[in-house]
Amino acid sequence: MLKRKDKWKAINKARFFLNVGRLLQRGYTLNHGAQLMMYGERPEARATVSSWVATLQEGRPWAESLDLLNIPSDIRAYLYFSERYGMLSQGFYYAGRMLQQRERFKDKARNLARYPILLIWIIATLFLFMTLFVFPQFEELFMTMDMDYPAITTFAFAVFRVLPYVFAVLIMLAFLFYVYYQRRFKKLKAFQQMNRIRQIPGVKPWINLYITYTVSLQMSQLLKGGLSAHDALQVFVKQTQMPFLQAEGERLQAELNEGKSLHAAIENASYYQKEFADVIRHGQAAGQLAEDLVQYSEMLWEELNERTTKTTVMIQPILFLAIGGFMLLLFLSIFVPIFQLISSLDGV
Repeated sequence: MLKRKDKWKAINKARFFLNVGRLLQRGYTLNHGAQLMMYGERPEARATVSSWVATLQEGRPWAESLDLLNIPSDIRAYLYFSERYGMLSQGFYYAGRMLQQRERFKDKARNLARYPILLIWIIATLFLFMTLFVFPQFEELFMTMDMDYPAITTFAFAVFRVLPYVFAVLIMLAFLFYVYYQRRFKKLKAFQQMNRIRQIPGVKPWINLYITYTVSLQMSQLLKGGLSAHDALQVFVKQTQMPFLQAEGERLQAELNEGKSLHAAIENASYYQKEFADVIRHGQAAGQLAEDLVQYSEMLWEELNERTTKTTVMIQPILFLAIGGFMLLLFLSIFVPIFQLISSLDGV
C-alpha cells in the first residue's frame, strides 16, 4: 500500500504524543484523548489523527494503526510494546519526548549546515559564470597578446576542467549505490545488513551505540511491564516493526535456552557497547534491571547527541576552510592575470 506524503511536522507530532500521554495519565481513554488533542492541530494533522482513531475504533491491529502515524521505526516499536503491556500513558509520553529531542537535534544540525550550504551555492554560481563567460574571454585575450598564464591561473584552469568529471563520477557512484541498495542490500538479512554497514570506516562506533541504545530502551519498557527477560525477548521475536530487533531476540533467546545468562549473551556480541553487559549484570544483582536500563538508555541517547554535535561542529570549520580556499583560488585566477596584463601594458 502506498503511503501519502506526511504533512504533519514531526515536532508537532511529538507535542501531540506528549499531550496524549499526559491525558492518559489523568484517566482519559486513548480515543477521547487523541480526539481532544487533535483540535489544536492543523487540518492535515487532524486528518491523520481521525484516520488513526477510526482504525482503533474498527478494532484493527495496533501495529497496523501505528503505520498511519508515519513515525521512526524505533519509536513505533516503543509504542507497540507499550500498548502490548498496558503502559500506553508512559509510552506516548516518552515517544513524544524522544521525537522532540530528535527534532531539536535536527534543527541544530540544519542551523550549523545552513551557511556552508549557502556559500557552496554562491560558489557554484560563480564557478558556472566564470567557466562559461569569463575564462573563455581570458583565453582569447592571452592568445591575442601571445602571453602565458600565471601559474595560479594555469592551476585553477586545470582544477576547473577536472571538476565536471569529478561531479559526474560522484553522480555515477550515487546511482550505483542506489541500485545496489535496491537490488541487493534490502534483500539481505538484518544481521548481514548490520555487518555490511559496520564495515564502513568510522561507522562502527555509531552503529554499536545506536544498537545498544535501541535494545536497552525497548527491553526496559517490557521489563517495567512485569515481563521476565525471556518473555521480553519473545516479544522481540514476535514484533515486525524492527527486523534487527527480531533477529537479535532470536539469537539472545537461543543463548538463554543453552543455559547462558543474559549478560553473557550480550557480552558475546561485538555490536554492543562494552559496558552494556556490566549494566545488565549490575541490574540483575540489585533486582532493578528495568530501572537501570531506563537510565542507561537515556545516557546513551545523550551520548549519541553529544557525539553528533561534536562531529558537526568539527566538520563545519573544515568545510568553511575548503570553501574559503576555493573562493581564494577562484579570485586569484582572475585578478593575478589582470595585474599581469596591467604590468605588461605599463611596460609598453
